[in-house]
Amino acid sequence: MTEQANTPRFCDNLLFLNVFKTFRIAVQPARLFTAFLAVIIIFAAGWLMDFTKTVVVSSQLTSRDLRMSRLTSSVTYPTELHCFIGAPDRVESFITNYKDRPNAEKQGVFEVLSSFCMTRFNQMVVSILTLKFDFAVLAVTESVLALIWAIKYHAVYTVIFLAFSLLVITVAGGAICRGAAMQFSKDQIPGITPCLKFSLNKFVSLFCALIAPAILVASLGYVLILLVGLTANIPYAGEIILALLFIWVLFLGLIIASVVIWALTGGTLMFGAMGYESSDSFDIICKTFIYLRTKPWQFILYSVAAAVYGAICYLFVRFVAFLTLVVSRYFLGVIMWTDAGQAQTIGKLDALWSEPEFFNLTGAVPNIVRTGTESIGAFVINLEILAVAGIVLAAAMSFYFSANSIIYCLLRKKADNVSLDEVFVEAQPPVQSEAQAVEEIAQPQQPE
Repeated sequence: MTEQANTPRFCDNLLFLNVFKTFRIAVQPARLFTAFLAVIIIFAAGWLMDFTKTVVVSSQLTSRDLRMSRLTSSVTYPTELHCFIGAPDRVESFITNYKDRPNAEKQGVFEVLSSFCMTRFNQMVVSILTLKFDFAVLAVTESVLALIWAIKYHAVYTVIFLAFSLLVITVAGGAICRGAAMQFSKDQIPGITPCLKFSLNKFVSLFCALIAPAILVASLGYVLILLVGLTANIPYAGEIILALLFIWVLFLGLIIASVVIWALTGGTLMFGAMGYESSDSFDIICKTFIYLRTKPWQFILYSVAAAVYGAICYLFVRFVAFLTLVVSRYFLGVIMWTDAGQAQTIGKLDALWSEPEFFNLTGAVPNIVRTGTESIGAFVINLEILAVAGIVLAAAMSFYFSANSIIYCLLRKKADNVSLDEVFVEAQPPVQSEAQAVEEIAQPQQPE
């Protein structure tokens, strides 16, 4: 009897092993294609908005410069973002000194920000696998600081871009989580259309739940605390009023800190809740908060397992993409021996296709003059390689949302003892068979 009683508890302790089903779910074509569409839409919007180049740079930049926190062989920083990360007190002087220089071309916000954050993301993945968690935390911290830089120095651009990106991610993330929930719990593989339809139907609830923490922080910080701060400006009485209300300021600060921690740690569980439940915004917020409060250690265990496993899967997908490009380029180089049209010092293949790097699949673009046909060929080839890089990002995005769906399901099992195969399924209207329809038509109508 004791052995039988301990069996369910032993199985419950091994629930985290379900996290390792994430990759199989994430690379399912419908999930992957949904994430790929989201990546294309977000990057296309960023590139279009970068027609207004406003980021000040110190000199002519290469793609490699944008991926470094600072130039190792220079006394200055390549962009104002890198200066903000390395020496925030020098940003204003950096902008003043370099914004009007004729030889320094400005860069787009999205180009600089995306390149910087992608490098930090790759550093975080490597740091997790090498157990250098301090470097992983540093990479996340610098990414957050990069976002703060964008909001502080390019507020209008950043607010518009982030709002648009959040709309796209809400729809795509909801669709991915719905598909992951159905596949994990019901062993069903829904297509793109039903998942997107489900996500659009739940869009308002999910979007409101996602922005609720930001609205709460803004209302508490910019309204209540600032009102207390205004009273401190009253001569003589202001300092007394502030001293009396200071305990409330600290209390509000504690609430804001708690909301921020909850939003950063478990906010993404809202996507999983939407994929599994038939809930409104309030229910989604309550369920994720309760699960994090009652089962914090299980959440940490599942998240760490998903992070390590996700890092391995991400590097594997990137390796497959990198090996594909390297092998393809090698065999092309065997037969392409002609030189480029305008630059006789390099081969035509090098002029059309830069050698790929593991963390930069497009490679370092050579600064050469191409002919018209070479420019067209290089543009098309680069576009197709960007599509390959987009698939790698889509796999990471799909894994992230799929993992959150599974983690939500596991936490629900631990907290409420809800079966893993329980997921909300919309009721389908009864389908009338053809024979029943013929019978109803043939049946005579009763006179009134």
